[in-house]
Amino acid sequence: MDDPNPDLPPAKLGRPRRGTESARADTLISAATRVFLREGYESASIDKVATEAGVSTRTIYERFKNKADLLGAAIARLIERDMTTVISPAELERLPLAAALRLIGQTLTGRARNPDSAALIRILAKEAQRFPELAAKMRGGAKLRVDTAIATFFRTQVSRGNLALPNPDRAAVLFLQMVFAEMQECLLFGSADEIAALDFDAHLSAVIELFLRGALPRAHPKESSAE
Repeated sequence: MDDPNPDLPPAKLGRPRRGTESARADTLISAATRVFLREGYESASIDKVATEAGVSTRTIYERFKNKADLLGAAIARLIERDMTTVISPAELERLPLAAALRLIGQTLTGRARNPDSAALIRILAKEAQRFPELAAKMRGGAKLRVDTAIATFFRTQVSRGNLALPNPDRAAVLFLQMVFAEMQECLLFGSADEIAALDFDAHLSAVIELFLRGALPRAHPKESSAE
């Protein structure tokens, strides 16, 4: 049979040669993400990921226990990249409180509105019952770090008298649940077109206004969510 891509050099199997260990792992996660999006979780395999990445299956197993571990790494990367961008205390503290909340909401939901990200989240939701350890890893790993970072920001604001929150940790969880509520319904039951059609700016403005109505000290002048 003729080679359908005669101009492409054959893939070489083995370890990715360049970059740090972190960069090599990122290359494997990127390849796994492409396979999951193209094949779906059920049809994806370590062999297909190895072919996509141009490495041996042994190279993958040296870094990841199994296919579920790869999916967990792919989902975690979505959250961790957003957290690196938005959870910067120095940047948040330079902004008015409402503007800082808006930045958190916009950045953390940015990838979730991306069609590829939405597809990965659907895969996770579908497979969570088959692999409860994967869902537990997400709750106890990247998601927990995001919740904790936002709670830390809230505690700083409480110490400065800008917020009145008896439980900043719980407030962080509830704020994120409010931000994601409408989008989550579309992610689980809707389509990419429905996500794209969401008036997310209006939703986020309403969330911030409602949150601040309950979180601002009573003597504090109400902040406008339009800041």
